[in-house]
Amino acid sequence: MEPATATSESSPRAEISTNTTTTTTGTSPLFFFRENDPETGWLSQWYPSVFTDGDGVVYKTAEHYMMYHKALLFNDNSTAAEILAAETPREAKALGRVVTPFSVPLWELHRSRIVSDGTYLKFTSCHAVAQQDNGGPSDGESVPSRERTVSLRALLLGTGARQLVEASPFDRVWGIGCAAAVAPRRRRYWGMNLLGKVIMEVRGLLEQEEEVVVVGREGEGGSSVVG
Repeated sequence: MEPATATSESSPRAEISTNTTTTTTGTSPLFFFRENDPETGWLSQWYPSVFTDGDGVVYKTAEHYMMYHKALLFNDNSTAAEILAAETPREAKALGRVVTPFSVPLWELHRSRIVSDGTYLKFTSCHAVAQQDNGGPSDGESVPSRERTVSLRALLLGTGARQLVEASPFDRVWGIGCAAAVAPRRRRYWGMNLLGKVIMEVRGLLEQEEEVVVVGREGEGGSSVVG
């Protein structure tokens, strides 16, 4: 989960490419890693995405959420406070590594749930800005691109059934341990890809929510018969 940042109105929105909608179609794996990648950066834990949990705690990124709750899990409240105050996800990650006391078995038991909770909040609360091309030059003059706001929820649902893979060459637990360029031919050597799996699980939850909304709307459209 190495490299980050969805956004609220109080933070600058990161830009994504309009090619994202093209990238997220098909059946091949969708690789992501760096938060500043215009195509898939929004999938990163480090993608700028300010959101608030049910207790009113504000997080700058999903990485902040993960490390904050890691600290709380081990009752390290002072480090938890430092993590929330950290300006960057890199700083939050570094603080998460010094949480004490620490137990590997306890962390492994809770880590996926913690990341899943943060991922759900990120993808149901945050937006990105997409640069939309207005077409080619007109009368020799360039046409400026327009910006449009895209919800991270819509982007995630737009990936359909594609496998989401964190192509981190540095992490075989949350990622696969190799870069996207070599990942297809090294598939048999992939790591656990826990982050990709968590995001796909959240995508499944969002799909279920969409189905409930559709069914509800269909029910509202029915007519009653008066006898």
